[in-house]
Amino acid sequence: MKLDDLSSKEQVFYDFFVWLFDDKRITDKNIDLEKEIDISLAPFYNDPNIYFPKQIKSFFETSAMQRLGRISQVDLSIDLYFNLYHNRLEHSKGVYYRKLEEMVYNFQNPNWKDKVEKENLKLYLIAELIKMAGHDIGHFPLSHAMEEQVYSCHGAHEVVGKRIMLENPEINQVYTEISPELPEIMHELYEKDIWNFREHDESSYDVDRLDYLQRDNIYWGTPVHLPYLQYETVQVEVDASNKPQKNNDGSIISLDASKNSIDVYSYENLQDIEHFLSLRESGYVNKIYSVPYSHVREASVGVFFKAFLESPSACGKDLRHYITVLQTQKIEDIDLNLLLGWDEVKFYSEIIDIAQNHEDENIRQLATLTIPKLDAFLNILYSSLNIHAKKGEYSEQEKTLLKKVKKIISGNSELSQNLKNPDFIRSQTLFCNNPSNESIDINLQRLLEQNIIFRQNKKVKAYNPKEPIYVRSSEGKIYELSEHPERTCNWAERTTTLNSIFTYIPYLKYSVSHEDELTYIKNYFNRNGQEFDAPSHETKINMQPLQVGNSLKNVFEEIEL
Repeated sequence: MKLDDLSSKEQVFYDFFVWLFDDKRITDKNIDLEKEIDISLAPFYNDPNIYFPKQIKSFFETSAMQRLGRISQVDLSIDLYFNLYHNRLEHSKGVYYRKLEEMVYNFQNPNWKDKVEKENLKLYLIAELIKMAGHDIGHFPLSHAMEEQVYSCHGAHEVVGKRIMLENPEINQVYTEISPELPEIMHELYEKDIWNFREHDESSYDVDRLDYLQRDNIYWGTPVHLPYLQYETVQVEVDASNKPQKNNDGSIISLDASKNSIDVYSYENLQDIEHFLSLRESGYVNKIYSVPYSHVREASVGVFFKAFLESPSACGKDLRHYITVLQTQKIEDIDLNLLLGWDEVKFYSEIIDIAQNHEDENIRQLATLTIPKLDAFLNILYSSLNIHAKKGEYSEQEKTLLKKVKKIISGNSELSQNLKNPDFIRSQTLFCNNPSNESIDINLQRLLEQNIIFRQNKKVKAYNPKEPIYVRSSEGKIYELSEHPERTCNWAERTTTLNSIFTYIPYLKYSVSHEDELTYIKNYFNRNGQEFDAPSHETKINMQPLQVGNSLKNVFEEIEL
């Protein structure tokens, strides 16, 4: 059975959920399926719908999950291509579907079903579906850009997300309505690996990455299909560090009597897995994730925060309080209601106020740098505010933001001109890609250490052998991917280094008091600097949210408040 070939998947998923919820510990066993089209499946599936039983649909309808509909998936990278915008809620539903698809394929295996029933694991499967649906629930406005610039790490949202999933009263109510035992099982699932779940949830080849790579690429305008790959579970003996023991040729030793197991893909899947890794590598190097343009746009958020918090202005007091709390309190202690009260609608409303009203011109310019170009910004708001379906029914917060946006579109203020100017970001950024060691003298190094000039010096890898993928060879032996004799390259060592230095003109004016230092910095970039451009690409489809010929500007101008 191939789910992408079926004209309708509804009966398959219905049968699975009837079986899954047939458990004496479950309060409501009735299955009523709802469905919605997933745009990332549409080019590749005869039935591109995601299916939800009402019990899990109620999780997506909690306020904490609905907030993700106002959190961007690709933060300020939307400037690379203004139709790139999509949100974390859409991605979360896609990850849920990927996990569901994995379970439905396993459901076809009688041995898998027998194990679930004999070991009483049905509630664990339900918990796993919900856990993966909520894997991004802790994201801040601007997603990774915010946590990178506030916490200098890539995982703060995971700490917050775990707290929300385990502590939020509304979400816990969803658990208890399914089964009184489900809250305890959710806690257990976060504390230890159950049945190799983490091998498919948090690894080099997992349901999260499968979804965002396929989804990001379709919005990028270059659709790719990453089909589900079935696997087999193999018992193995492990060493003292919990790694599978190997033969002399590097192949994994299987042992039927062992209590430890790994999940193994067939030799026929090797090409698909390497295509997935190549696509991820391309996303880092050529498209979205760590290209210099994206990094410089992301870093502008931290630069703005620093200057803004140092200023004594009363402008943007709510944002000042929010960022101050994030920076001064441990993430384990922060009030979750404060975190859940912020999305990109509230964030951008505050940013616009600062960009228009702050007394310091340089801080106004830095605030403007945290707002995408106008076309991209309108695309964000069109989706976040669900304008195509609102019919004038806006909250007071939404009305406030819409009034500001309408003035930006029709006005000629400093902010209006900057957001309408396609060269504004480039004109405010000094940038040098791959600077030579000879060009970085002692003075420049000092400016880097003082955080007046910034540097991206990052190694990116598509594959981490600490999160191993196991694949059979053409001879039937099992290898970890980096030791596979028929791989196309050594993925464990395949690394790309991204190196650039940059700064922002308004930040220089704000932070540099000595004219000779300012002159030195400008002269360096005049000698070594390059055009600050987004990577070019040829799109195959256009993900414009409106029908051809319509304008987002006109849509916003015609909104009556």
